[in-house]
Amino acid sequence: MPDAFDLFNEATELAEQGQLDEALVLFRTLIRTDSNNASIWNNIGIIRFRQGKYIDAVNAFGQAADIDPQFTNALFNKSLALVHLKKDTEALRALDKVLKLNPHDKEAQSQHALIVQKMAHACEPLKTDSQSVQSQLRV
Repeated sequence: MPDAFDLFNEATELAEQGQLDEALVLFRTLIRTDSNNASIWNNIGIIRFRQGKYIDAVNAFGQAADIDPQFTNALFNKSLALVHLKKDTEALRALDKVLKLNPHDKEAQSQHALIVQKMAHACEPLKTDSQSVQSQLRV
């Protein structure tokens, strides 16, 4: 049986190739043996996000951030999933945590500004949420 490092690499490779279901199976196998690994939870969140399972993504990113409160990528990713769920206030809270840890994070600053702008113009029609906010997940 491959070791955890090999399984992680294989799962990551499968995810990069778009084989999300297969990658998710491997990440879930890993999480059963190492449930306190923030990186595994973040990757599960990325897969769930790409599958359009935004609630599951928020939960996985949240688990990663709970394990490692300094893990700004998980917090940033959580904000993206929250935007897709139309939970802009919660998304801003996640971004505030990112910016508190890293005030010079340009992507987080941009995402924060886009959400604030969207909320300020809530009465005006927007293109779509996915077009009006950043959508680049972080590994």
